[in-house]
Amino acid sequence: MSENLWRSHVRDLDPYIPGQAAEEAKKQEKVTDIIRLATNENQLGPSPKAIEAMVKAIQEAHFYPDLTCLELRIKLGELHGVDPENYVVANGADNIINLAIASYVNPGDEVVYCTPTFSEYHKNTLLMGGVPVEIPTTKDHKFDLKAMLEAITEKTKVVIVCNPNNPTGTIVDEEDLRAFFSRLPKHVVAVLDEAYGEFITQENYPTGVEYIKEGLPVITIRTFSKLYGLAGMRVGYAMASQELIQPLQRVREPFACNRVAHAGAVGALEDTEHKHKTLAENKREMEKLVKEFRSLGYEVEASHTNFLFVDMKKETGSIAEELASRGLIIRPCAAWGYPTYARISIGTASQNDKLVKALQEINAKAPHHI
Repeated sequence: MSENLWRSHVRDLDPYIPGQAAEEAKKQEKVTDIIRLATNENQLGPSPKAIEAMVKAIQEAHFYPDLTCLELRIKLGELHGVDPENYVVANGADNIINLAIASYVNPGDEVVYCTPTFSEYHKNTLLMGGVPVEIPTTKDHKFDLKAMLEAITEKTKVVIVCNPNNPTGTIVDEEDLRAFFSRLPKHVVAVLDEAYGEFITQENYPTGVEYIKEGLPVITIRTFSKLYGLAGMRVGYAMASQELIQPLQRVREPFACNRVAHAGAVGALEDTEHKHKTLAENKREMEKLVKEFRSLGYEVEASHTNFLFVDMKKETGSIAEELASRGLIIRPCAAWGYPTYARISIGTASQNDKLVKALQEINAKAPHHI
């Protein structure tokens, strides 16, 4: 009876399914030491300066936060060279995705993107009564920009490019991306999801900041969940021209970023040492894991993120279960249509060593599968 009262579009939605939580794994697997390599968190944790700022902010938790996160927007403006008025800060990048789609998509409007990718594009498009137009990625698991352009119709309102892409870790060619944005019809808004943008190692690779400064019609999305280690605090932001950012500023709910999270994000930006330490360790450990995975017979995509997209050459559900029993959590990719792949976050050196040792032992029990 109650379901009949739901708004019709809600029936079409599937709940978001994250990587297995450590608390759940402890209960199910009856292990106390959990290493979660499924959700691409920064295993070094937040910056000490961010922690200090958050502890101080807790003392003022009885006050509402700054409505527009002015201090953080000023810091972001200094970082990117984009006017503080051209930002929106909210409750994580997924909230920003919701704001972007809610700002532009009417019932019947089309939203074009590639799959596999972040599932929230599909969910939020349906929530607004829009029509998801899903294009397969290329054979090398990159967004197929040519096919996306060809899919644009008069009904298309938004195109989304996840770059680097989640779960594949791939990036598109910079000239192809610039040409893609330049060729968009005037009635189409581009959303560039760069949740992992800070991890791109390709030299002189332009990001959304450069495209915005060039005057291209792009809304760029970033997050403090990955590089800055604030996944539990939920801080994301969008930047764009004043023309494109205005509707997000109107749609954004009041106090969308809490006082403690805001303080942590400001503190994180002030600690460049922690940022560089994270990037250096991620690069070093990724190179090590790629070598180890390939020695196990796995295929590994080149990644520009803090995770790897790994073809383990057999159904990954059973491998994930075996690893979970040992306190190691990875993300099988069957839900994205890749049953032999797993998305594996880059951990610390000791965490990665434990993962490799466990996989070696699992492989030794069934060598004919590799």
